[in-house]
Amino acid sequence: MIKIILIEDLPMIKEGIKLLLNRVDDFKIVAEFSNGKEFVDELSDIDTDIVLTDIDMPVMNGIEATQIALSYRPDLKIIALSLYSDRKFYYKMVTAGAKGFVLKQSPANELETAIREVAQGGNYFSPDLLRTVIVEMQGIEKEIIKEKTELLKLSDRETSMLQYLCQGLSNKEIADKLFVSIRTIETSKSRLMQKTNTRNNAGLIIWAIKNKIVSI
Repeated sequence: MIKIILIEDLPMIKEGIKLLLNRVDDFKIVAEFSNGKEFVDELSDIDTDIVLTDIDMPVMNGIEATQIALSYRPDLKIIALSLYSDRKFYYKMVTAGAKGFVLKQSPANELETAIREVAQGGNYFSPDLLRTVIVEMQGIEKEIIKEKTELLKLSDRETSMLQYLCQGLSNKEIADKLFVSIRTIETSKSRLMQKTNTRNNAGLIIWAIKNKIVSI
C-alpha cells in the first residue's frame, strides 16, 4: 500500500485528484490539506510514502512546505502538482527537494505512473513539462560549474552529456555531438547514474540542476 498526502487549495481540483487516486487499489490517501502550513503543522503525526503538493497556495506555498518538511524528514518523497503558469517556481521546487512534477492537465494514468516511480526511489517529470522546466532554469556561472565538476570528479564527456541531456537531446543526438557510438553514450550514462545515485534521465537532470553542473 502506498500512503499519500494531498495538499491542494482548490476544492474542485482536490476532489478530482482524490477521485483518481481512490480508483487505484494500492493507493491510500492518509491526509489532505489546503495549504503548506496545515501540512507541516501535522507532519510529525502522519505516516506517509508520497506527498502530492500544489505549488502556488495561500498561507504557505509548496516550495516553503517542501523545504520545511524535508528539513525534518529528509526521507519524504514529494511530487509537485503543476500548472504551466507555475514555471517561475520550478527551479525553486527542484532545489527544495521535489522528486517529480506532474502537470494538472496530464492524462489520469500519468499521476499513477509518477507516484509509483517516485515511491520506488526515482524521479518523474511530465513529458510536456520537462522541456519547459529545463528552459526556465537560470544560467549558472562557469566558475561554479568548474568547481563542482572537479569536486565530483566528472569527466569532460560526462559533463557534456549532462549539458546535452538538459537540452532535451536523445542518446543518438548526444552521440552525434560527441562523435561516439550510441552504445558508448548508453554505457557512459549508466555509469553516470551510478555515480550520481539516480535512476533515469529525469533524475540526472534534477541532480545536475541541484548541483549546478550545467548552464542552461
